[in-house]
Amino acid sequence: MFHALTAHPDLTQAQHRALPHVSNTDLSKLKAELLGQLRRPNPQALTFGAAFHEAVLEPDRYTPPTELPPAQLRLLTNLATAVRRQRYCRDLLHRGTAELTHTAIHTASGVEVKLRPDLLVRSRAGRQLTLIDFKTTSCRDYAQFLASIEQYDYDRQAALYLDALQATRFLIIGVQKKATHAVWLFDATAAPGFLEQGRKKYAALLRHHARQAAGLTLPLTVPAPLAQVA
Repeated sequence: MFHALTAHPDLTQAQHRALPHVSNTDLSKLKAELLGQLRRPNPQALTFGAAFHEAVLEPDRYTPPTELPPAQLRLLTNLATAVRRQRYCRDLLHRGTAELTHTAIHTASGVEVKLRPDLLVRSRAGRQLTLIDFKTTSCRDYAQFLASIEQYDYDRQAALYLDALQATRFLIIGVQKKATHAVWLFDATAAPGFLEQGRKKYAALLRHHARQAAGLTLPLTVPAPLAQVA
């Protein structure tokens, strides 16, 4: 499905964003465009999310962002602490490689993609590669968190990352923003039909991106895979 997979060690987040390749976030923007959904990014939410990931994954580099109010900074610290206190997460963070940029080419469409998984954990024998993605969530319980996973197209992200990076497992770790800051685990690889649905989503969007890049006129109707999950 993908070829020319290349790792780019030591690439910063800013350098990753500057790459001309297509990211999962770009696919979300394309989907919104196709469905006529105008989205305005919340700068404070973006800052909070970036700071949370740095506090969890690269604590030695973390500096509290001055643009966030004190209450948000306290919450950020509490969430990062909740993750690191969880024994399973602590083990993953100890063994994993954080924030490593990869690029690859989607064979069917020819689109070049870029991926930066939160954490990669390779088994000691080297045969298994697990990808971990940390999400903060306002969900009140685990059941609501599970319902939000498809709503936010995490199935597409999981399938895209697994296929492009030739990995064997994708884990989503949700961290509840409300006290008691529960830490929830979802194994995307074990959920029936989850990855298959995600593959349909990313394949449809990559085809549309390729058509746009070629200057072809897009159909007015939303492609079937997108219409089914919108």
